Amino acid sequence: MNITMENFKTAKYDVFSIFDDRWGLCTAGTPREYNTMTIGWGTMGTIWGPPKKGKQIITVFIRESRRTHQILQKEDEFTVCFFPEKYRKDLGILGSKSGNDVPDKISLTSLTPKMLGNAVGFEDGDLHYLYMGEIEDVFGMIEE
Repeated sequence: MNITMENFKTAKYDVFSIFDDRWGLCTAGTPREYNTMTIGWGTMGTIWGPPKKGKQIITVFIRESRRTHQILQKEDEFTVCFFPEKYRKDLGILGSKSGNDVPDKISLTSLTPKMLGNAVGFEDGDLHYLYMGEIEDVFGMIEE
């Protein structure tokens, strides 16, 4: 069954283990320039809104040194895709190669990029999410 926002809202996902068990890709940018990175941490849930009308959100954590972070700073959209186990090797490659060092690291995998609006996802994933978010606060240390 193709996933839609309506059936996504009613589907049962184990949001406590989906990042840990399945890994995912966070992809930032447009079809013209994008980067993807493997993520094994994050959260999904619902915030704000009256009953049954809350906003579904995803939170991902990306280091400042990552190329994905640099692109997120200038683009409005990003995707998070989860994959079947058979793509674990590809996700391992994308998690071990920096987009700063290997700009076309997708070519090292069997994954097929796909346009999702003005963002990029992957044909091969079985769950795709397209989110737009606003950075409201940051935390951590800044190197001087």
